[in-house]
Amino acid sequence: MILGLSALFLTSEAQMSAKGGTDWKDSSLIPSSRMAQHSEFLNNQYNFPAKPRSQWELGLKIGSPSISGDVPSTFPNAGFGIHLRKSLGYFLSIRGEFYRGTATGFDWKGNYNYIRNSAWAGNGYQGHQRTYVGNMVAFVPATDKVYYNYKTVLNDLSGQILLNFSNIRFHRAEPKIGLYSILGVGVLFYDTKVDALNASGQKYNFNSISGGNYAERSQTRKDVKALLDGKYETAGESNGLSDAKLFGMTARVSTTVGFGAAFKLSKKVNIAVEDRISFVQDDLLDGQRWSASPLGDAGLTAHWDTYNFLSVGLNINIF
Repeated sequence: MILGLSALFLTSEAQMSAKGGTDWKDSSLIPSSRMAQHSEFLNNQYNFPAKPRSQWELGLKIGSPSISGDVPSTFPNAGFGIHLRKSLGYFLSIRGEFYRGTATGFDWKGNYNYIRNSAWAGNGYQGHQRTYVGNMVAFVPATDKVYYNYKTVLNDLSGQILLNFSNIRFHRAEPKIGLYSILGVGVLFYDTKVDALNASGQKYNFNSISGGNYAERSQTRKDVKALLDGKYETAGESNGLSDAKLFGMTARVSTTVGFGAAFKLSKKVNIAVEDRISFVQDDLLDGQRWSASPLGDAGLTAHWDTYNFLSVGLNINIF
């Protein structure tokens, strides 16, 4: 990958023209430190024009965050973001970004092995459990079926490197579409809630919902949503005192990769469509981390949760 990126960097080139692109005669685009070279170039005393001033970009975006975890996510959700980007050259730029959004999810499978999940067991639901009588182990089957659900507020603050592929020998004075990749690191602080109790503060009768198989998953999720009151009153399970906190929410270091395409409207304005996925070492973004086995003594699921942000934004170049 490093060799590939190096090759791309070495073959990238500035695309400057008086028609459609950057006007090479415009001295307002040249910083004072390179004005001498610019003057010499205009007077045919130097072979190369001065590098123009690196631009700043302010961006606003809206989009849909989602979580990939143990509970199927819903789409679309609502989120917004803001970023400030600075170009360091024709290929590389840096960006600081913050976005906030709410992700939701509902399971279409009935679950019984939740005895270790505090959001459900702590509200009186009776799941599968194992008890010990002397040296004997007894299995007590569940009496309450539950359908996992969650509502998670995601706050993502990150610093990113953007690699621009639009200037790589596309033989245009000024490409109308800018393609770029995103690499970043940051911090996620989030809050997960579960809708486990009805408006009267009592547990739901999920046993009344039939289905729970793949062929009927759409109808099952509709039935679950119709039963829930949408209050999300119960805190999702956490790691307790071992969780780092930021603004009263669970905080995690995150890494981000993504891809974007910017469509130029004018010399200073473009619309961008981006999709970025972030990774954290946390399995509780969706409020669920327990597997369906062993019965009554659930083990942890195998993978960390990830979260995604699909967005469309308006970007303005400023100096």
